[in-house]
Amino acid sequence: MDQKSGERLAIFDLGTNTFNLLVRGVDGALIRPEKLPVKLGAGGLRSDEISPDAETRALAAMQQHKAWAQEAGATRGYAFATSAMRSTRNGAAVAARIEKETGIPVNIIDGDQEAAFIAGGVTQAWPELKDCRLIMDIGGGSTEFILLEGDEVLYAESFPLGVTRLAERFSPSDPLTSEDQQRLNAQMKEQLTPLWAALQHVPCPILIGSSGSLDTLYNVVAGAHEEPFLDESAFRAHFSLPKTVEILKTLVESTKMERLLMPGMLEMRADTLQISALQIQLILDLVPINQVLLSGYALKEGVWSSLQEPQCPWRASSL
Repeated sequence: MDQKSGERLAIFDLGTNTFNLLVRGVDGALIRPEKLPVKLGAGGLRSDEISPDAETRALAAMQQHKAWAQEAGATRGYAFATSAMRSTRNGAAVAARIEKETGIPVNIIDGDQEAAFIAGGVTQAWPELKDCRLIMDIGGGSTEFILLEGDEVLYAESFPLGVTRLAERFSPSDPLTSEDQQRLNAQMKEQLTPLWAALQHVPCPILIGSSGSLDTLYNVVAGAHEEPFLDESAFRAHFSLPKTVEILKTLVESTKMERLLMPGMLEMRADTLQISALQIQLILDLVPINQVLLSGYALKEGVWSSLQEPQCPWRASSL
């Protein structure tokens, strides 16, 4: 890709729950990050179809993100869609409509590419780490797990275990009943069989969370202990493991109203953070983790890295 010094790039991350925007200079300077709740998978993942209401929200969010990118001086835009668009019957049609009405082509990526982008983003946030670490990115449609040792990816896989997908499939009670927890845990344990096999070959003491669910979890843990929330400019942080384990249990047992009243809770996460908590709890129960970290960098930052490669394959548009 022919890049000009000082050029600003816009990266649109079209997730199942949230559409994210990152405007960044080719020199790495952060210009403008934005996010909008879209809930692209709401009401549709069970039927494998994006609903008309969700499609309308997606189009409005992309139009707003494009306007913000232009305000920030971006001259080129790259859009990437993940689980909801790749797994639904009409995902490609929704992507085509976004391209037609905004002029921004949408690259629908598979789970392997999604995991690779996430690994690239997390590595930017924690470049000094060399010990084996397990990256966990909880999305609405899928959850990605990546094992890194040094700079080598030992294992990477995307699983259909996003919190919106699980909520749509299992329709759990509010709060989760013991039966809900057992059914969800059984599904996650079975789906994650390849991960358990990979972890048998290498001890992995570090867990790095890299999604909006983990950002919110960090703030809820902080709020429960009257500690500072994550600064908006922060791109990484350390979790207190004992405090986190305590809050995970509270979240799993909470009602939606109780979650909404928790300091640090983001309203759009209140519907599903109890399922995220159950998923994180399962990993901490089954993997000997002794350190939990947060990465504010994930897919879109990994995309930015790939755009620096001479043979960048991704479709783009001028803004």
